[in-house]
Amino acid sequence: MCHKHAENVARLENKGFYQEGSRILLRGPDPKGDKMESSPSATQPKPASPKPPDGMDSELSKLGNNLVTKFHVLMRISQIYDSKNVALNQFVQEFLDTINTLIKREGIFSLKIRKDDFFLNDQRLRYSVEGFTSFKYLLTQWKKRLIGEVIFKTLMEEEWLRYFIYTFINLEEGREENADLLVRQLTSHNITSVEVNPLEVIEGEEEAFTAQKEDEREVAKRIFFETVGTIKEVITNIKGKQHADVRKLKRLAQKAIHLVIEDESILLGMTMIKNYDEYTFNHSVNVSIYSLAIGKRLGFSKKTLTELGITALLHDIGKSKIPREVLNKPAALNDEEWEMMKRHPLMGVEVVLNLKQLGEINPRMVVGIFDHHLMPDLSGYPKLFRKKEVSLFGRIIQISDAYDAMTTPRIYKKIPYTPEQALALMLREKTSHFDPLLLKIFIGLVGVYPIGSLVLLNTREIGIVYKTNPESTWLDRPIVLLVDRDEEGHPKKELVDLTETDGGGSYKRSIVKTLDPYKYHIDIAKYFL
Repeated sequence: MCHKHAENVARLENKGFYQEGSRILLRGPDPKGDKMESSPSATQPKPASPKPPDGMDSELSKLGNNLVTKFHVLMRISQIYDSKNVALNQFVQEFLDTINTLIKREGIFSLKIRKDDFFLNDQRLRYSVEGFTSFKYLLTQWKKRLIGEVIFKTLMEEEWLRYFIYTFINLEEGREENADLLVRQLTSHNITSVEVNPLEVIEGEEEAFTAQKEDEREVAKRIFFETVGTIKEVITNIKGKQHADVRKLKRLAQKAIHLVIEDESILLGMTMIKNYDEYTFNHSVNVSIYSLAIGKRLGFSKKTLTELGITALLHDIGKSKIPREVLNKPAALNDEEWEMMKRHPLMGVEVVLNLKQLGEINPRMVVGIFDHHLMPDLSGYPKLFRKKEVSLFGRIIQISDAYDAMTTPRIYKKIPYTPEQALALMLREKTSHFDPLLLKIFIGLVGVYPIGSLVLLNTREIGIVYKTNPESTWLDRPIVLLVDRDEEGHPKKELVDLTETDGGGSYKRSIVKTLDPYKYHIDIAKYFL
């Protein structure tokens, strides 16, 4: 067992877990435990303070992301210009500065591929919205050349870096000896401060997904991150009173609709990606995904789904007119700030009506943005002078908006509600705040145990609800992704269907209760990436 994995196991054991083979189990479950977890019992691990995912400090994470971005940019540029072209100077220098900053901080550092992730000195790098393209490009290019690790051992010089990049990009794709070849070529130029190792191919690993599903998941990830990046660009440009290209949002919404129609669970899984620093943009995309899935259940046409998807993406566009210090205020808003916040639906309508690139705007899109905080009992906002029925788009977005907001960390609520807790609160207010029929459809969509819920099974296994069961009679028996780990402690993807029975007709596994992932430091999002 490697030292890193031993530490991981010890940490889990301290929290009440134990390891059986490769499986992580929880000691002493209470089979009579409540479905909703309210407080830890004597047999449960004590809650721990939140900490950064994977234990990486923010400065190292930032440097690592910057390294991947600069590597990506320089590889791209190097395929256009020769090594002596002055156009390269700036990009080489920026990459060199990043490498040497890391060398000075770490002494020696390794950038390594493990499965579909980059690790910096054995710490997993979590990419940002902006960094998604760089990560995917670099992973693809390294894997094509069967390069698995690059180690920088001393401070680099500019000429060494130029030679390394051009030698790297000229490696023949699929050649097994590429790592040795690259090292020999570097050594022949007296460059001994860089070590290169081949890509590690894990043999005998069970595949949890078919190739087709993997492809769909990759498409979903790309659409998700592209949409987050595009809505960020649109909102940023509106704030700066610049041209905002919303045509791309329409194209991305149409791609998302195709995925939702094919298999809604794939995009619903993406909503588990909760980016604390990019809340406004992530939230807009998540609300759109939930709304599209509801629209599909309602039998909307593709044209209506497109309108609903764009409306949901732009539902908070009015917040682009509200000062950042108000949006990100950790304390309660004062009366003046709250009045300003309550105007964002109306400001959103004004913004959308001025987005000429949307073309002819269906009135229900505008009304949907205006309505998304109006309650059936008219207790929401904006305040109306006369009673009106909340539009269908408004009622759909209202449910999607509330659920995602409650299950996402915020500046003023660092620990969010679990999915099940959020649904329980919404059900409590189903007559006054939400359309009861639409809420019932939404629960059917996310399940009695919502997608992303951390659950304890009667086998003492820990799992994450991955997909609802299509049969309505089995809403409480979803598809679960077991929280298993390989020999090095990395997450595996083993799916189990809770409708499976043994030879005697009894279910093989059943959910005992839900758990709070924040108490056990389990990053739900990584299992959906």
